[in-house]
Amino acid sequence: MTKKEQRVYLRVRRTEKDYLVTACDENLLGETLIDGEVELYVNERFFGGDLVTINHCLEEMKKATNCNLIGSEIVNAAVENRIVSDLAVMWLECKKNGRIGHVMLLR
Repeated sequence: MTKKEQRVYLRVRRTEKDYLVTACDENLLGETLIDGEVELYVNERFFGGDLVTINHCLEEMKKATNCNLIGSEIVNAAVENRIVSDLAVMWLECKKNGRIGHVMLLR
């Protein structure tokens, strides 16, 4: 599977003023990520949604007023496409899942 074909979970929420995008790598939904004392649960109710290609997710992120992303694939794609800065990414070193990025964007 090429990078463009990789899939992520995407959820879009719209209000009068905001366009919130949440996304996570396909393999992380429902996982608890642990890096030392930091523990982050990738909640299905928050991050779960439609399983889409990374390219589709990037198009939604370009329209977003807020983004919350977790996973190496989606975070790296957001950085490569200049949607978020690499300086804004919090990296977790997890024994089970490896190096995982987490970033929030507010416009």
